[in-house]
Amino acid sequence: MRYFKFIFSCWLLMMLCTAAMAYDFQQGMHGMKWGSSVSENGDLKKVHETDLVSYYARPNTIYQISNQLVPAVFYGFYNDKFFAVFIKLHSYRQLSDLKQSFDAGYGNAKSSFSTQSKQQVYRWNDGDVKIKLKMIEARGQYKMAFYYSPLSTKLNEERLENIPPGVYKQIAPKEGESAKTLPLMSE
Repeated sequence: MRYFKFIFSCWLLMMLCTAAMAYDFQQGMHGMKWGSSVSENGDLKKVHETDLVSYYARPNTIYQISNQLVPAVFYGFYNDKFFAVFIKLHSYRQLSDLKQSFDAGYGNAKSSFSTQSKQQVYRWNDGDVKIKLKMIEARGQYKMAFYYSPLSTKLNEERLENIPPGVYKQIAPKEGESAKTLPLMSE
């Protein structure tokens, strides 16, 4: 009986520590709630629009992870409802650090590799939120995306991630403007 109590206590402690390490994406991200409208989220600038989705950025906010700046963070709104975050990563190190963190918090990723595009994709779920890390290492392309499933299942997620390259230039702070630097992921 003593042995069982000890094993159960260790298991419970491990589960609590793992849960504490996981990020809470259920409510939203970067202070924005899933399903909220653009008007509820200040300091956003529209950078791109398609038939169904509008993409926004915070031009005076710079995010960082692994002591490196993140090139771009875009917020997707479907019918004026916040449903996705698209993040372009700077390096393999950022991707690797994020993968390690998500594996620790959510368990090992579901992984797939496309031989045609040479793209590696890692996937996790946090309740209604899908998390994806994508890598085409030969081209130095690293991306991350978060999708709020109740809204994103109505859309083609793969198509939504293709933000035109010219959009990235629109979100850089203008000369003389101040910008705040924030951690990309905060617990």
